[in-house]
Order: sequence, then structure tokens, then C-alpha cells
Amino acid sequence: MEGLILALFILILISLNVAFLTLFKKGKLNLMVSGIIMTILAPVIGFSSGALFLHFYDWSSGGTGEGAGYGGAFLGLITLVNGILILMIGIIRWFLHFVKKVN
Repeated sequence: MEGLILALFILILISLNVAFLTLFKKGKLNLMVSGIIMTILAPVIGFSSGALFLHFYDWSSGGTGEGAGYGGAFLGLITLVNGILILMIGIIRWFLHFVKKVN
């Protein structure tokens, strides 16, 4: 079941990136706004994936389920880094556009 959760996470992350890029190319959404949306979604994705990992954890094995929490936190951090990267690219593009417009 963990493989399905990870595949779903990867599918969601890739589809969000593709949607943000297509909306950016059409001129409907700025990259900075896309990065902010992604960073806001990072805790939601992290907590929900951690909760799903805990829900499907085999409690009869005698463990405490710490790995499920670490896995959810790691997925949330991946999403956060992705959002910060999109935000930084948007800020750099805005800055370069501003510099070219001034000159």
C-alpha cells in the first residue's frame, strides 16, 4: 500500500507542476503565485501522506510507526522544496524582466 501512496504523491506533484507550467505559458498564472500555492500545499500533503502511512501501518509487527511519520514529513519537505524552487524561479524571472525594462 505504501507504493500506491508514493505513486499517488508523485502523480499529484507532477500534475501540479504541469498545470502550473501550462497556466504560466498561457499567461494566466504567475510563477511566484504558483510557488506560494505549492508551499501552502506542502503541509497538507505531508500530514495527509503521514496519516495514510500510519493508517496502513502493520501494528501487529510491534513497531511504533515512527517511520510513517518520517515518511510523511519527508514528502512534505519535498513538496516544500519544489514550491520554493518555483517561487525562486518566478522571483528571478520578475527581477530580470524588471532590470530589462529599466534599461
